[in-house]
Amino acid sequence: MNRNCCLLLSMGIFMLCFRMDIYAQSIIRGPYLQSGTSNSMIVKWRTNTPTSSRIWYGASPGNLAFTKTVNGDRTDHEVKIDGLSANSTFYYAVGNTSGQLMTPTDQHYFRTSPATGTSQTIRTWVLGDAGKATDNQRNVRDAFYNFNGAQHIDMILLLGDNAYESGTDAEYQVAMFENMYENRLINSVVWPSFGNHDGESSFSATQTGPYYEIFTVPTNGEAGGTPSGTEAYYSFDYGNMHIIVLDSDDSDRDPGSPQLTWLEADLAATTQEWKVAIFHHPPYTKADSDTNDKETDIRQFVLPILEAYNVDLVLAGHSHDWQRSYMIHGHYGLSNSWDPATMGIDLGDGRINGDGPYMKSATGQGTVYIVSGSAGSRGPLDGLHPVMYRSLSELGSMYMEVTGNQMDISFIRDDGVIDDYLSIVKPATVGTLPTVSITSPANNTNYSTPQSITITADANDSEGPVSQVEFLVDGISIGVDDQAPWSTNFTIPGNGAYTLLALVTDSDNNTVPSDPVQITVGPVTACSRVIAGSDDGEERTSGSVNLTSSDLELAVDGTNTQIIGMRFTGLNIPQGATISEAYIRFTVDENTNDNPCNLTITGVAADDAATFTTNNNNITGRPRTAATQSWSPADWLANGDSGPAQQTPNIASIIQEIVGRPNYSASSAIALIIEGEGRRTAESFEGGADKAPELCVSYSTSPIVFDCPT
Repeated sequence: MNRNCCLLLSMGIFMLCFRMDIYAQSIIRGPYLQSGTSNSMIVKWRTNTPTSSRIWYGASPGNLAFTKTVNGDRTDHEVKIDGLSANSTFYYAVGNTSGQLMTPTDQHYFRTSPATGTSQTIRTWVLGDAGKATDNQRNVRDAFYNFNGAQHIDMILLLGDNAYESGTDAEYQVAMFENMYENRLINSVVWPSFGNHDGESSFSATQTGPYYEIFTVPTNGEAGGTPSGTEAYYSFDYGNMHIIVLDSDDSDRDPGSPQLTWLEADLAATTQEWKVAIFHHPPYTKADSDTNDKETDIRQFVLPILEAYNVDLVLAGHSHDWQRSYMIHGHYGLSNSWDPATMGIDLGDGRINGDGPYMKSATGQGTVYIVSGSAGSRGPLDGLHPVMYRSLSELGSMYMEVTGNQMDISFIRDDGVIDDYLSIVKPATVGTLPTVSITSPANNTNYSTPQSITITADANDSEGPVSQVEFLVDGISIGVDDQAPWSTNFTIPGNGAYTLLALVTDSDNNTVPSDPVQITVGPVTACSRVIAGSDDGEERTSGSVNLTSSDLELAVDGTNTQIIGMRFTGLNIPQGATISEAYIRFTVDENTNDNPCNLTITGVAADDAATFTTNNNNITGRPRTAATQSWSPADWLANGDSGPAQQTPNIASIIQEIVGRPNYSASSAIALIIEGEGRRTAESFEGGADKAPELCVSYSTSPIVFDCPT
């Protein structure tokens, strides 16, 4: 009897502690929705203590018949549910293997995307520069909630500067998740873009920091679009819409850069009826688009690509106001170069009850540009940009609704007034679309020097004649041919990378682009930093490997001699390329110089160098290149220096040996090893992602082409 009482008492204490443990756990962020597709959804949330992750989902709040569990304790939870049906609503609750940490309600639901190409009403809320965590931001929110009522919002687009001042996790908490958007985030998918304030704490090159930890976006084309391989820029489909998200702040915006090369490939591949691009820095705003590098790069290098593929709408923030353009095409210069006669496709107000909606021409030309950056604060209008129909220094947010071939846009002020609105209407396609492809030069052709070349194309229309083929380089028209054989001449202005495109127009005025063709001229320079802790390391003479040091001693640390390993990815150097120059550049961590300092650089003789591990001799145990390079660096004088003294001699022979391996490919990683005597101390990846060792390689592809006149 006493034994039974003790057993019951013990069980009661256990159950009490068990229930207290559940109640002690709570959700302190979210849940919120990410990367929605037609067959999957990602749900994220944060708890105050580490727990396992479980989600319950089903047809109603009272019938959550399915579960998905991720074992292992964590405070930041991410669960992907897949195998779902398209365009369907599922209710859910989140918690852990001990039970639910929330009460399911009719507001805790997610809706999968409709099948790609489906035409139905799509509702979108757009927030630019929202992250102030102030009453102004809440007033903008409340005005939109009153405007929208009980309508479901399919997606929320963030135009950057999502958390002020520095994009820290704590700032995101109050700018998005706490007394801000939490009631909408539980049932609408958020799609972010990267702003300069987000970039104060996050880094696109390494995809690290609060922005990249909070948001999960598609990198492999899982939501539609072409895989980008990075969360810095990406695309997705929703119904008959294709959304492109670019990084205007912290990724290369130059012609031939990975971002712009991906952009062309993505636009060339999509067949969606509507194409919308979003990023942070606006190409047109009188405040600074004529003078600032980022805005200028977007206007000169990105817009020609967007317009060549007939993107319908471009959204940006950064300026804390509302600015909305006419429907325009071809304005890539300074504001004083605006010519409404040649660049204005439709100079009306775009309103159905005014001058009429903006009608996309049969050729597809015409884009509307909007700056919507006042969801958190209002700034002054520093002059009016001439492409803008309406410019307002007012707090507010944007609502976009697409149904079939019509897009309607409204700007809702913080007081609920709709202060601007417009519509874009697209005509139906007539007949069968033509086809076109560039036949010369071939993709990835390299020319040794700038010269005149001939670009040729093959164009066909099964229902009638082809009217013309227009040729573009980096989105800029260089010639139009109105009879076969289709060709134009182009004088290459200088070394670099160029993207060629052909646009065919048929007798029904249907216009279709070719796949892009990339060419390079002269040596191409590619640079890449170490992007992970497992990509740089120190190996002691004992064989032990350290992958967590905040610096790299080249090559003696106190009395310990060590060998440094570094691995670089994303260089995209073609197999067999001719290497003209290569070097590693370091950033000084300590200005302690032990002399003499004599170092030797070698490469890892591997087709695709693996990441480093903490296994003994993991750096020195790798096969080495026959090529080596000696280096006796000058003294490093100041912390943070990253100049000629921190740059190695030319290691082209080492890189040449690696890229010349038969099974090496452009996607392969390259690893290098440094050893010797003396000491110079450099930053490692752990010491700062933006200060990690950087490898730069200048190369040309082989065989080199000379396009000589006959």
